[in-house]
Amino acid sequence: MNKLMIPLLALVAGCTMPYRPALLTEPGQFPGLIDFAAQSASKRADVIVVHGMCTHDASWAAETVDILAQQLGANAGTSPGPGLRAALGGVEVIPESVKTPAGELRFKALLWSPLTTPLKQQLCYDQTSKSGICTAAPPFTPKRAKLNARVKDWLVDDCFPDALIYQGVARDQIRAAMRDAILQATSDADPAAPLVVIAESLGSKILFDTLLEMTEQPDTRSTAMQTVNRIAYLIMGANQIPLLSLADQPLYDGTLAASASGDSLQKLLQKRAPSDKQRRAPQRLTLVAFTDPNDVLTYTLLKARYAAEGVAVHNVLVSNAPTWFGLIEMPDRAHVDYLVNPDVGRMISCGEPKSALCK
Repeated sequence: MNKLMIPLLALVAGCTMPYRPALLTEPGQFPGLIDFAAQSASKRADVIVVHGMCTHDASWAAETVDILAQQLGANAGTSPGPGLRAALGGVEVIPESVKTPAGELRFKALLWSPLTTPLKQQLCYDQTSKSGICTAAPPFTPKRAKLNARVKDWLVDDCFPDALIYQGVARDQIRAAMRDAILQATSDADPAAPLVVIAESLGSKILFDTLLEMTEQPDTRSTAMQTVNRIAYLIMGANQIPLLSLADQPLYDGTLAASASGDSLQKLLQKRAPSDKQRRAPQRLTLVAFTDPNDVLTYTLLKARYAAEGVAVHNVLVSNAPTWFGLIEMPDRAHVDYLVNPDVGRMISCGEPKSALCK
């Protein structure tokens, strides 16, 4: 054997993706986007997409829709446009329609990242390799190890600040902007059409917190409850709610469990339940959480917290990037590459097992 082949084979042997193909933690099945479009009377489903932490721009919306459209046998061919801005400095609502062989999917992507960009730019001086929002910053001259620099630039200087900003004094402003975006995105909704929500990372918490707050305010309660009750399919990637919800809880005082009050997702699911036999039960909800176990920022969903009458919970384990020698999977790829993972895109679009409606 060629001596050069030995280290190459060792390198290949040391590269594994233990959860590709993806693995359901418990036996089960769930539908996909195409099934919801096909089964509705109008042959139409609405889809709200919310990104997670780290800087995003309008191209994220186009790329997300294109990835899902490819799995559906449709060709969206989207290009980022100006979208619809709910208010100056607010969350951008970017619409796109995808016609599949089984029906139409009306996407509304909610882009909130620009809200936090001006604050995050205060850290640009520290980035070793300048990101798109930091190109005007002076170079960082101290020497950093390459992996440390990659983690510091991406995780600490660009992504973590989003969570800190939201959990701080800007929280009410971000929720107000998200509320306006939700009202804009649902203003032309078909009440009979199912609603699909695809939310990642911090975006899930911002969305659920805002919807919960809207259900408790007289001027938005009706719209918010109609939206919550229409959700038929909730997809979560890079779920951080178990971690981020700690900031909403007081210290344990020895009398009540710290999580007794529940997080915003739990409370929204509880609100869906009819309070009496005369009320119409809300649309059945399928909740699917995609988790890469090597994603240090992500948690699976505890079924005991979220499963309820009319709510089915599925945890799916995935590998977003290779694991090297059982030691490390690149943290950035583990956290941000959910939708480009072919297993995730297929399952979201076509369900599990794959729907016969998908080519």
